[in-house]
Amino acid sequence: MTLKSFESIRHKFLIPFRLLPEQGLSPEKFAFSVTIGIVSGLFPVIGATTLLSLLLTMLFRQNLLVVQAVQWLIALIQIFLIIPFMHFGAFLLNQHILQLNITQVRLAFQPGLLSGFRTIGILHLYGIFAWIVLIIPLGLASYFLLLALIRRRKITASLVVAEKALNN
Repeated sequence: MTLKSFESIRHKFLIPFRLLPEQGLSPEKFAFSVTIGIVSGLFPVIGATTLLSLLLTMLFRQNLLVVQAVQWLIALIQIFLIIPFMHFGAFLLNQHILQLNITQVRLAFQPGLLSGFRTIGILHLYGIFAWIVLIIPLGLASYFLLLALIRRRKITASLVVAEKALNN
């Protein structure tokens, strides 16, 4: 990745997130909104993440912009985790699962969404089961980690401002 593309990503995505808490969003609400974006973005059914994130955002009354932005950024990770979720769900349920790869999943969905669900149906249920099992500890861990990082950054920023005021 070139430096120019990294700066473009940083300017378009990271800087607006850094500015959100200063615009009236509490650290707790920001961390919870990001966590909902992560949780809903990792749901192992393509196309259902937006609906799930909207439902969770309305249910918990969080910031829709933050939730949707995080959910969209997580989309690539979601695609790579669908098959591992399916395998882990089958493992948890003590079921034998055939070898499955991303090409087979893609081919199953080429005729259409319903055809793909019929073909991969039970495997999706295994993936959803694994997601349900894993998402609670992952959500809690990400919330408290994000909250700690935001608070630490806020304290550091406050110390810098205070130091500048003392030096002047």
